[in-house]
Amino acid sequence: MNRFLEEFRGNPWVDRDVSIRDSDLTFYVGTRPWDQALGAEAKVLFFLAYSYATLFLQHDLDDECAFPGLLLLDNPYQQGIDENVVRRVLHMFAQAASETRTQVISTQALTPPASPETIRVIPMPRVYAAP
Repeated sequence: MNRFLEEFRGNPWVDRDVSIRDSDLTFYVGTRPWDQALGAEAKVLFFLAYSYATLFLQHDLDDECAFPGLLLLDNPYQQGIDENVVRRVLHMFAQAASETRTQVISTQALTPPASPETIRVIPMPRVYAAP
């Protein structure tokens, strides 16, 4: 997670690393639990970093452990983070998916970053109006 977050340190991420307390598996940012230490944008980035980290579990765990092979993102553009940050995040996810041989699916209205070797656009056959 810290490797992922390093690129966003200062804006929108804070200037602290994430750690996990081994006794209860609580995530900390600096000296405070993540949900107390982070504002709205940083919380979204925290969840994206967590999701990114799960893609690499196969590198850290042995073959007897099941690891995720799929990550679903529900329109990361609508979560309040700057559009350019989201595009960088999606590009990082595409690279991670290629490296880990996993699949990332993101629903979104905006065009994904150009990366024809790793990103495929599947258009919706029908578009529904928001309520």
